[in-house]
Parts: sequence; structure tokens; C-alpha cells
Amino acid sequence: MKLILSLSILVLFASCGKYEKPFITFKSPEERLMGSAWECIKAVDTNGVEFEVNDRVQFSIDGTDSTFTRISNYYPLTGLNPNEQNDTIVGSWTWAYALEGNLNKQIIKQTNPGKILRIISLSKKVFVFQDQSLDNTIYHYVPL
Repeated sequence: MKLILSLSILVLFASCGKYEKPFITFKSPEERLMGSAWECIKAVDTNGVEFEVNDRVQFSIDGTDSTFTRISNYYPLTGLNPNEQNDTIVGSWTWAYALEGNLNKQIIKQTNPGKILRIISLSKKVFVFQDQSLDNTIYHYVPL
């Protein structure tokens, strides 16, 4: 009985993520991130002001290539000149490095444009990150 209890506790702590949500999950951060395309429902700046952003992003891993595709007209996310039309950009992403060659799966590093995104919450129903490379705006996404 003690063995079963010990194993249950071990599984509970091993499946807990580093993010606010979900508390318990059996999917890896990659599986949760790539589970669907994500649509931004709101953004909150450092002053607490909410605003709308027209942005959709999808992450994928194909062999050793980790790519994302973003459709947006919001300059801080695209790095392109602001205009009224949506632009599609494709870039690469990776987890940030941590000590001893490990990966920090709370930080996404993107190219095109270069971005540092700190994941606040990641589940199959929500993806929230803070753009630490520009203005610390927090973006809230839901699956499409």
C-alpha cells in the first residue's frame, strides 16, 4: 500500500507543470503548444490596459526544425511595418537554455522577429505569455 501511495505522489509531482495552469497534466509542453492553432483574445500592457490584437499563431516541430506561423497585423509581434492588412510570417522557435545543458520550458525564443516569450499559462484551452523582448505586454490566446 505504501508503494502505491509513493508512486501516486511521484506521478503527481512529475506531471505538474511549471505554469499556472494546468496543475496536473500528462501532456508535454510541446504537445500542449502544438495541439492547435492559437488566436489572441486580448492583450494587457504593463499599465493594466486591455486591448485587442488580431493575431493567430501555430507552432510545429518537424524533425529537428521547430517553426511557427503567425498571421497578424500587429507590429510588436510581427516586426514588420505596421499596416492595415494581415501579414504572414514564418520563423523558428526553441526553448531557452538553462543550467547544465537543460532546457527552460517556460521561455520560448523566436526568430523572425527575435522575441523572448515567457509562458505564464499553457494548457489545451489557454496559452498566455509575456513578451519580454519588447514591452512586457501579456497576450492571452485560445485554440481555434
